[in-house]
Amino acid sequence: MVVFLGAVFPILGRLTPETADRVRAFVEMVGLQGFEGYYPHELSGAMQQRVNLARALTVDPQILLMDEPFAALDAQTRGVMQQELLTIWQQARRTVLFITHQINEAIYLADRVVIFSARPSRVKEVLRVDLPRPLALKRQPRFLELEDAAWKVIEEEVRTSMRADRVARPHDQEQA
Repeated sequence: MVVFLGAVFPILGRLTPETADRVRAFVEMVGLQGFEGYYPHELSGAMQQRVNLARALTVDPQILLMDEPFAALDAQTRGVMQQELLTIWQQARRTVLFITHQINEAIYLADRVVIFSARPSRVKEVLRVDLPRPLALKRQPRFLELEDAAWKVIEEEVRTSMRADRVARPHDQEQA
């Protein structure tokens, strides 16, 4: 399936000249103009992620759910895609629920970082990212303070979870 069809797929049954124009606008917004006729295997991983984003935006969601969309990307491409996502967010103005295990990515992209507990998962803490947008540097003192605060909460949760696992399975510990 080529890029244009990949982006238009969710609305194929409702394709009109207006919706096709909207799809073209999103393909352009994510920086893929000129690649509309390409197949996925002809695109880089970052470009494939941008097709996914254009596809998600074509259905005009109130909330855009992104579950670790950059996990398979190398560090450099991931950084570029983070910047691209912020640019697209500024243009599309959608609420984005972004799931990641990368603390600095969460702080860089979010207004709020929600940290969950271990099993059973519950909201452990919500950190408000009180930094001006767009962020210029990930190494600002306040950015580092937020990163340290998140690490502290997560480390505490991991240690508590590990202790609970040892208590719950003492037999497994004896055999190890």
